[in-house]
Order: sequence, then C-alpha cells, then structure tokens
Amino acid sequence: MNTTAFREKLKSRQAGTWIRVFAAVVIFIVFTLANFNFVSSGNLKNLLTDSVPYLVMGIGVTFVLLVGSIDLSIGAVCSTATVIVAVLLPTMGYTSYLVALAMGIVAGFINGLLVVYLKIPSFIATLGSMGAWQTVAYLVSGSSPIQIKKAQWPMIDWARSAFGIIPLPFVLALVLLLVFYLVQTKTSFGKNTFAVGVNERAAAVAGVNVNRTKLLIFTVCGACAALGGIVLAAKLRSGLPTIGATMNMAVTAAVVLGGTALTGGKGGLVQTLIGCFIYNMLLSGLNMVGITSYYQDIVFGLLMIAAVYFTVDRSDRHSVVK
Repeated sequence: MNTTAFREKLKSRQAGTWIRVFAAVVIFIVFTLANFNFVSSGNLKNLLTDSVPYLVMGIGVTFVLLVGSIDLSIGAVCSTATVIVAVLLPTMGYTSYLVALAMGIVAGFINGLLVVYLKIPSFIATLGSMGAWQTVAYLVSGSSPIQIKKAQWPMIDWARSAFGIIPLPFVLALVLLLVFYLVQTKTSFGKNTFAVGVNERAAAVAGVNVNRTKLLIFTVCGACAALGGIVLAAKLRSGLPTIGATMNMAVTAAVVLGGTALTGGKGGLVQTLIGCFIYNMLLSGLNMVGITSYYQDIVFGLLMIAAVYFTVDRSDRHSVVK
C-alpha cells in the first residue's frame, strides 16, 4: 500500500470514529427529549454501572477481533466466574477473586492452544469451550443462583461505591482500559496484534511470532471475561450460572458498533469505549420509552449487521474471520 492510500485509509478510520461519537451524542439527545428521566442522576449512574462489564469484557474481545478471530466462550467464562466468587467468598474472602481470575486465564489459554496449535477455527474452538465452561458453571452452582450472604457484603461493597454519579467500578474499568490502550498503542505486542490482523502471513514473514501473539490474546480475553464475571457477582450479590448467556452477542455487538472489524486489523479500544456507550444508551433508552425486549433484539440485530457492513474492508477479498 502506497503512502497516499495509507493516509486516505487512516483519514477514513478517523472519520468513522468521529461519526460514531456524533451518533452517540444524537442518541443521547433523542432519548433525553423522549424522556427527561434519561438524564436523571439515578439513570446516568445506572448507565455507567451497567456499562462496566461490557467495557471490561470488551477489552479482551477487541484484541481477539483485531486478529480476525472470535471468542464465543466469554459468556460462559463470565458465568463461571460469578459462581466461583459466590461459592468461595465465605471461606476464601478476597482470594476468591484470584481463583475466578485464574479460571479465566486458564480458559483463555486453552482457547489459544486450540486455535494456535491444533489449528481449529476460533469459532468452533470457542463454541466447544463455551459448552464446557457453561457446564462447569452449572456444576459449581448446582444449576441454581447462589446468593452472597450479608456477612460477606463488606467484601463486595466496592461494586456499589460511587463518587457522586460516577461508580467506582466504572473508574476501575477506565483505568484497565487505559492500561490496555497503552499496551495496544505503545508496545510491540499491540503493534503485532494489528499486523497479524491485517495480514497474518506477511506478519510472520516480517518476524512476528504469530502463535505467541494469538495465544496471549486469547488468554487476555479469558481473563477479561472472568473480571467481568467478578464485577457482576459483586454488583448483583450473587452467582448466576446463566448471567453470561447473552454476553457473547452483547459484548461483541458493542465492540463492533464502536468500529472494530470482525475481519481483523481495524479498530481499537477507543472505539470499544464509544461502542459500549452507544450500546448501553440504546439499551437504557429503549427500556425507558417502553420498547419491549422483542423489538429491542430486532434493533440490535440490525445495528450489528450495519456495523459489520461499514467496518469490513471490501478492498481485501480475502478478509475472513479466523
């Protein structure tokens, strides 16, 4: 690609980001005019709180999508993390968080091994692991929700703490996003992620360790899914074996709405932040104006299709989800 073409593509991507920012502002204004309670302090606080699991899990999903892969197991890993915290918190205290996080790391590492070394397409590999971890969630919980008893609430009250209307979990999520943004933009790992997504074979020829990069990416995604589960367990004060059932679609949709392409090499964490806000504003706003969940599914489905259409690089005939 010559310099002029590269600059034109860069300008196009920057324009796409600003268009999404503008869309987020328009959505905010529309729902505010439709129902002034949308900008109430209580709803804004809920909006930020609800966006936290999407942001945290979206970090890992962003990296996976950037290399042109997909992870369908994040919802099951999230569910398993919630029940691990709920079960172990009474006896292990804060260490239960580390156990849940370790589970997510192991889950992501296994996904990476399946994709990288067994050469199983990520869709199939993570579909299989989704079933496995969902079963683990059912076994650990006995297929029932597990309430976290009041005696353990002091160890999870951080999830309900706030600075005015700014929830503490949201601040922590932004810090995590900033850390991974710096990793994405300032380290060789971040540059290698984009290189693999743009052209995996060319990246390998250029000296990028493709296998190691993808293995680490899936491991990070598993860890982020577990962190999302920890947040949900603390927020809801319970472990729910089915809480992540809809998270695969929801988190991936939020990331893609932000502008990260399913075919890899395009997007980033800033776009994910925007996408999560758009998704959660739509979710909150549609609920406030009385749109039923059935019609909401139609809206989000159409938005997902549109987002994929506008993020796919049709100049590359070989773009596929790997």
